[in-house]
Amino acid sequence: MKKFASVLAVVALVALPVAFACDKAKNANTQAAVSGEPGATREVALTGYLTDSYCGAANANAKGKSCAVECVKKGAKVQLYADEKLYTLDKSTVADGQIGVPVKVTGTLDEGTSTIKVASIEVVKQG
Repeated sequence: MKKFASVLAVVALVALPVAFACDKAKNANTQAAVSGEPGATREVALTGYLTDSYCGAANANAKGKSCAVECVKKGAKVQLYADEKLYTLDKSTVADGQIGVPVKVTGTLDEGTSTIKVASIEVVKQG
């Protein structure tokens, strides 16, 4: 019986992180998903990586592209990770080629909700 309980505990510890890999922040408040009153707005041009609201900054790179794409398909919001901060985009769809590469997002930032009303998204050429 002790062996069975030990094996069950090990399997649970291994399976738990895998099961929540893309859904870990689905129901939690994230930096950019702050509910509150709209605040001051300003025009911005920010360069960073597009990611998803479920995994946030963890997928804001080339390695996190496939997970971010899948999470967006599952209903996650598109976010921009720039200057070590997450911004939610009002645009719910982006081209697959814009995730996992550096992009420049221009638009109007609502500072109270950290939401950007997107005017444009363009891939930044490296090199």
